[in-house]
Amino acid sequence: MRNNYLITLALGFCLGSLLTTSGCDIRIPGWHRAKYERTVQQQVPLAPGSTLVAKTKVGSITITGADVADCNVIAIISVSAPTEQEAAEIAEKVQIQLEPTDKTLTVTAEKPRIKRNRSIGVSFKITVPRQTNIDCASSHGSIELMDLNGNVKGKSSSGSAKGYNIQGSTELETSYGSVTGKNISGDNIKLKSSSGSITAENIRGSTQLETSYGSITCKDISNGDIKLKTSSGKITLSKISVGDCDVRTSYGSISADELSADSLKLESGSGGIKVTKASADTANVSTSYGRITCQQITFADLTVKSSSGNIDVTFSGSAPAEITANVETSYGSIDFIAPPNFSGEVSLSTSYGSIKTDLPITITGEVSKKKLAGTIGEGKGKLYLRTSSGSIKIR
Repeated sequence: MRNNYLITLALGFCLGSLLTTSGCDIRIPGWHRAKYERTVQQQVPLAPGSTLVAKTKVGSITITGADVADCNVIAIISVSAPTEQEAAEIAEKVQIQLEPTDKTLTVTAEKPRIKRNRSIGVSFKITVPRQTNIDCASSHGSIELMDLNGNVKGKSSSGSAKGYNIQGSTELETSYGSVTGKNISGDNIKLKSSSGSITAENIRGSTQLETSYGSITCKDISNGDIKLKTSSGKITLSKISVGDCDVRTSYGSISADELSADSLKLESGSGGIKVTKASADTANVSTSYGRITCQQITFADLTVKSSSGNIDVTFSGSAPAEITANVETSYGSIDFIAPPNFSGEVSLSTSYGSIKTDLPITITGEVSKKKLAGTIGEGKGKLYLRTSSGSIKIR
């Protein structure tokens, strides 16, 4: 420790001597950097139904629809350089270009060549007629689109992507950042992030939400199908009414509340699953490692599987009497509350554990503590409960 201290002290002394004798000619990156900002405003006519293309390498893009007949562009040019004078000179050389072609208006920034340790950023704040299609991208900066009645596409390589109050097909994507979509209706809604969370609320239309590393939260989604996928993160759904509902996470939990679908698939590679107040014709709920809880459910055909975890299933009072249910876990107990007046075949089995039933079962075949087979009533329903290690209770 003493030797390291002496070495550090010696280096500090030498550096101080060099700075003094050389007149501070040594340049360290980040020292003496000045910033200069310049604002440019341009305006051109833009007919409703046109397409706006806006792109920048470093900077954010915000596009807002309004009851206007023009495209109003405010460009904020930010420059960093060793001196303020040089930063200002560079900023003045940046040209904002609005190029109309047929029904497309392209907004870009033409930048001068600069030396090392200098930087140029251009952010756009744009107002367009509401009925405008949007195609915008930023390499390093956020994207925000709002109050638009057209098909929109926004992509950021590094920054958040947000869309609000949009009527039209919507695609928002970012490589590193969060994605948010609210009050969107269209034939096709896609929100995607390579590394970041996704939030979707009040969506009308087929919806795809996907992230590699981050959570997914969605609320009040209807019309069309829904597909949610994350490689690592939890997924939360509430107030969902769709056709097909496909939800998958490799590492994370799934929570679904007030969900209605024609077909439902919830799958976790490693995490618990909780379903409350859900209905579907067919439902498949599975996890490799975690507890599964299904409460107040109305499913005609249900499959529940966990490789390691307890399973609790409670059907609602409005569930059909003749359901088909297949519930399995390798290591865990099963607590199953059948629909009122359930009627059908029953098969219960456990390798290590007990079996208890509160329902009258007409037993067929051999009587055993580990296996129980028979019928309840005279219906066509089917109930299959199995665990390798754990107890089974049916009520």
